[in-house]
Amino acid sequence: MSPPAALAPRTRPPARATRARRTRPGGAERRQQILRAASECFGTRGFHGTTTRDVAAAVGITEAALYRYFASKEAMYAAILDARMSAPDPVAAVEALAESGDDRAVFAGLLRVLLAGVTADPSFIRLLFYSALEGHELARPFHEQRIRRLREFLTSYIERRVREGAFRKIDPALGARFFIGLFVDYAIVRQVFGQKDLYPQSPEAVAETYVDIFLDGMRVAPAARARRPKGRKRG
Repeated sequence: MSPPAALAPRTRPPARATRARRTRPGGAERRQQILRAASECFGTRGFHGTTTRDVAAAVGITEAALYRYFASKEAMYAAILDARMSAPDPVAAVEALAESGDDRAVFAGLLRVLLAGVTADPSFIRLLFYSALEGHELARPFHEQRIRRLREFLTSYIERRVREGAFRKIDPALGARFFIGLFVDYAIVRQVFGQKDLYPQSPEAVAETYVDIFLDGMRVAPAARARRPKGRKRG
């Protein structure tokens, strides 16, 4: 009778692989994970409806571990807004174009940046809506420095183009709000109501189409621009 075959010795995974599996996120990486989870929670349940336990569970850590990075909900909320405030300003991206009066470049550039931002971070637009509904004071600086700046820039630009005869005579503030409303509809439909099928087009295609429609309604027709007022003939 043949002796039983010797069992193959168990092989241990390489030490490097074992260490890789046990590697934990560094402090900066973990902080970013917490902020992403907090933004999603705040955008889903609002500031008052979210607890630190909710955020910790979303990250997969204990509440005690979360407190090593952020002392409170307010600290997380403020950090999210600070990060957005440090992001590139959409207005700064088109200020040079505005000087040259390139209407298409200005409005298309703004809309592309706005649509890209809400696509990359859909939870933030919901967080802003919640902050308005809850009257959260921490969001006020963002509204003052980013949203008001955008509105005032657009109002000033439209007012100038009306004065130059390129745009027809309208209320510049209403024109600015109309343009911002195009972006807001996109953000609400896709990111608040989740009806992405209503905007199957790419953000680029949406921006180009909206700007075409907007400028077609704003520009003075060439024939109208060339006309001069004529005096009435006396009989």
